[in-house]
Amino acid sequence: MRKLFIFTILIICAACSTVFSQWENEGKLNAWTLGTISRHNNYVKDPFLKDVRVARNKGFDRVVFEFTGDMPRFQIQYVKPPIFGTGEDEIKVSGKYFVEINLQTLIFPEDENYKYAPIEQNNLKLPVISEVQEIEWFEGVRPFAVGLKSKKGFRVQQLKNPTRLVVDFKQ
Repeated sequence: MRKLFIFTILIICAACSTVFSQWENEGKLNAWTLGTISRHNNYVKDPFLKDVRVARNKGFDRVVFEFTGDMPRFQIQYVKPPIFGTGEDEIKVSGKYFVEINLQTLIFPEDENYKYAPIEQNNLKLPVISEVQEIEWFEGVRPFAVGLKSKKGFRVQQLKNPTRLVVDFKQ
């Protein structure tokens, strides 16, 4: 019985380490790409998503995720539709091409000190971005879908004071 218990614990540990080890550092920050960008950020202060902003800039459209605490783990990549949540419900996002921004290890706002970060939805009127939509928030994983009018390169930046994840899409 003891061997079975130890074996079970080892299997659970191996499964957990496999899930988080899939997100090692991949791709180059601050460079335009069509490939995957991910960072396995270690943090001291729990990250909490405070704000999501979408704006037009000269030469690019920008999505900014602002956090209290440290930078969470993330993975950003082009995905093909349909886009599904964990409940297998299809998520409708306007656009012809889609980038998933997957944030991990985010705390849920269970007390009044943390407010849910809304996302601008209506009338973005941007050259590239059609829509930014949260897919689902489940067990610390919070993916977002960015609907694009055409397939464009993107760049990712990690900024501090305050902590921000910035994703730019070429116009």
